[in-house]
Amino acid sequence: KKDVPELMRDKQQINWASGALDPEGAASHSSATSIKRGVWAMIAVFLAYCTLQAPSTILIRPHPAFWRLVHGLAVVYLVALTFLLFQNRDDARRFMKHLSPDLGVELPERSYGADCRLYVPENPKNKFINIYETLFDEFVVAHVLGWWGKAVMIRNQALLWVLSIGFELMELTFRHMLPNFNECWWDSIILDILICNWFGIWAGMHTVRYFDGKTYEWVGLSRQPSIMGKVKRSLSQFTPAQWDKDQWQPFMGPLRFIQVLFLCVVFMMVELNTFFLKFCLWIPPRNPLVVYRLILWWLIAIPTIREYNSYLQDSKPVKKVGAFCWLSVAICIVELLICMKFGHGLFHDPMPTWLIIFWRSAGIAFVIFLLAWSWRNHQKFRRKNL
Repeated sequence: KKDVPELMRDKQQINWASGALDPEGAASHSSATSIKRGVWAMIAVFLAYCTLQAPSTILIRPHPAFWRLVHGLAVVYLVALTFLLFQNRDDARRFMKHLSPDLGVELPERSYGADCRLYVPENPKNKFINIYETLFDEFVVAHVLGWWGKAVMIRNQALLWVLSIGFELMELTFRHMLPNFNECWWDSIILDILICNWFGIWAGMHTVRYFDGKTYEWVGLSRQPSIMGKVKRSLSQFTPAQWDKDQWQPFMGPLRFIQVLFLCVVFMMVELNTFFLKFCLWIPPRNPLVVYRLILWWLIAIPTIREYNSYLQDSKPVKKVGAFCWLSVAICIVELLICMKFGHGLFHDPMPTWLIIFWRSAGIAFVIFLLAWSWRNHQKFRRKNL
């Protein structure tokens, strides 16, 4: 019933923005301005359509239309990435200036491992300058908030610690490519893993336990007896309608182990893409585009995790993953392709030999482990059927 008024309101906004009712005023705009307005109007029309007609996900709070809008934003982001993939590196950097005028300038990459001393006696202002600069870096807050968000989504402490240690291994693996990954031992182990990541996981799991132990009895807004009751009910609309307990069970079998491992790989790939995209496209860490991308990925990941966990727990012989799962994988792959294409020729230092040996040995050990596990399960199954 609300579709017709919303469509009429959108139509009026398009008439005003396009200048259809004021041709003389629209003619005074430059071609570049008209093109930009047209592109943004195209996106707005598509998002309005998605909000009204896109497929709904399993989430219903704060409203199904909100998640349909997120679905539309994910499609727009995927299409924009696909367009960017077909450009060359220089054109892509110039294109980014249309999104933020400050971009298009080569950035000095900061190395956190240039001086790993805890105490710097020759510094006249601060003897602990290395610790001070690391603690008050913008990535510290991002670490804590990021791991809080992951904890609320994944809801499994063991899996969160696998991701935490796994990303530190990724930083160690690619430190020869990105100076930003060149960290001191105390920064990587103490500050990142034992302080920032731990605090974010701890706060996130406390949030999970709070919602897990909460009683969900929803009463309509009109049936609230007081104004404060109506306010609380309105605010609670932005909390889950119910709280699902995610059962990942990675050791249920080799296939489930691979499925959960795939989730971890996608998570770490999305995080790695953040740093490589910034490096290749010359985007500074404090640019709003970095924050917008992270927020969009967080919004996409919320229904993606729910859909993927529901897929794993579904016992039906024929089942399929949700639309957000496909979108997430597609976006992650296109981001990776952009990093590979635009990063060609930028990384001159080869991977250290010991790292190559380590990952080859880990890969061989992983394959042997899966084969032995599968063979053992096969033997149990045969004995059970005899």
